[in-house]
Amino acid sequence: MKKCIFSWFGFIIPLPERLRLIKESNFDATCLWWEDETYPKIIKVDDMPNIVRDNGLSIDNIHCPYKDINKLWSHHKSERESVVDTYYKYIDACTKHNISNMVMHVTDEGFICERTSLGVESFLLLAKRAEENGINIAIENTRDMDIVDHILTEIKSNHLGLCYDSSHDWIYGQSEGELLEKWKHRLFCTHLSDNDRLDDRHWIVGDGEIVWDKIIANIINADIDYITMELMSSKEQISDPKIFLNTAYSRLDYIMGNCQ
Repeated sequence: MKKCIFSWFGFIIPLPERLRLIKESNFDATCLWWEDETYPKIIKVDDMPNIVRDNGLSIDNIHCPYKDINKLWSHHKSERESVVDTYYKYIDACTKHNISNMVMHVTDEGFICERTSLGVESFLLLAKRAEENGINIAIENTRDMDIVDHILTEIKSNHLGLCYDSSHDWIYGQSEGELLEKWKHRLFCTHLSDNDRLDDRHWIVGDGEIVWDKIIANIINADIDYITMELMSSKEQISDPKIFLNTAYSRLDYIMGNCQ
């Protein structure tokens, strides 16, 4: 399985330089946050896929912004339709740039799910657009594993699956690997990082207390091309981005080899 790391990994460096370092650290692919990058240099989001590929990397997925995501569950039809239209544009962007997977949240912080059927209806519309475009929507577990589980149960589409975030799943009373075990057959993407079971640290895998042998075999045996890390820091401070990336790659390689 090929190795991938998110294009933002905690160092304030222009995107082309980050991508060069990712490639030099032997990663095969990256993922993109789907908004213009404004610091330390302005880069338009539509230019990013070509910049990635010019650096010899593939693209596992784009991650959609989640502003207004809770409105997908609104009892106001106009609010739901407005946000659905926004996500249609992200699906269309994947088609335009030949990117197979689109990662999205299902809720934002502070959300209380009271109108389940309306939210499912919103995701059903998105799944249908994804099917028409040949794109996969991967819904990410944040603090809402029960909602993710419900959506995947209610919507049987082959183009709607899971983006498994290990750090999110090992804090806030989440499933500690059970969500992945249940939905491994619909896994599209991963966001692997470690933590101390207290907060969402986004540490290098192996830095914290996540039980990797409980989850890694389910990922390695899944029908996905890339195993992807989403990192922002390490338990022991690493100030050199190249050392950070090399450490991350080596640690992932070790865990993959020892937790099957």
